[in-house]
Amino acid sequence: MRLGRSFFENETQCVAQSLIGKILVRYVSFYGNYYRLSGVITETEAYGHKDDPASHAYRGETSRNKAMFGHAGNVYVYFIYGNHYCLNVVAKCQEDPAGAVLVRSIEPLDGIGLMKIFRRTDNVLKLTTGPGRLTQALKITKKQNELDLADKMNNKFLYIEESGSTNNLNNFIINKTARVGVSIGMEKQWRYTMLLRTSSGGPFIASSFLSRHS
Repeated sequence: MRLGRSFFENETQCVAQSLIGKILVRYVSFYGNYYRLSGVITETEAYGHKDDPASHAYRGETSRNKAMFGHAGNVYVYFIYGNHYCLNVVAKCQEDPAGAVLVRSIEPLDGIGLMKIFRRTDNVLKLTTGPGRLTQALKITKKQNELDLADKMNNKFLYIEESGSTNNLNNFIINKTARVGVSIGMEKQWRYTMLLRTSSGGPFIASSFLSRHS
């Protein structure tokens, strides 16, 4: 089932944690046909407002970050380091001016062949691990900025849905750490990663594409 707006109308950190295990879905056109690309969300980071100096929204609204001040459930895409895009989901309580969750990594499910083409690699471990790889594999660019994930009528090409019971990634815990690549706000444990129990019943390990087959 597709996630509605109410899911994203919560504290940013709570939504970031709740997104772990959900499925990111993207439909892309390839040689005249549409194909489903998807993956289980395994890593996120929360970014707040005035309480978070590492957030793009910390110093107020600009033309670049205005999506963060929009409706919960909207997409915020930005270009970084001059070479890749980052996918964020606006997530905040209704009384909060801004907040977003960066989707850093997913476990590929559908459309792995196309992801390899878009990423120009056959290495499944490098398809969607990291925000830049993820957006390249799913063909996400600034064109998707401010897209409404909760708009079922007009947006059928990018959304998030419940995990169901088919992805074999249901037995996990969430690990909290400092965020990656920030030099301020490092005391905030707002990075969330999936730790998955192996099929042999061993200890929880960091999620990877091959771990579900261990």
